[in-house]
Amino acid sequence: MPQVRVMGDDPDHVEQVVALLLALIDASPALTAGDPTRLRHRSGGGRIVFDANATGRAATSAAQPERVRAQRIDNQPANRPRRTPRRRELPPA
Repeated sequence: MPQVRVMGDDPDHVEQVVALLLALIDASPALTAGDPTRLRHRSGGGRIVFDANATGRAATSAAQPERVRAQRIDNQPANRPRRTPRRRELPPA
């Protein structure tokens, strides 16, 4: 799984860059981002990692509607339930 890692000496600047990157990825229909994970940096700076995935949808397909084609298949029941015969009315008296 592809990961994006942002590291720097200034933790506030790293947070700002990650926020911008996540906003750009969220605006793209072709990408999704996972939840960011904050890791410890050796020298005390900022270190943030998140997953980036391609959705398989191109940016041009978002503007065009998707077409779906389906064929209807009606299955006949194997045994039809028996009907009880109708009762006839009595003849007039």
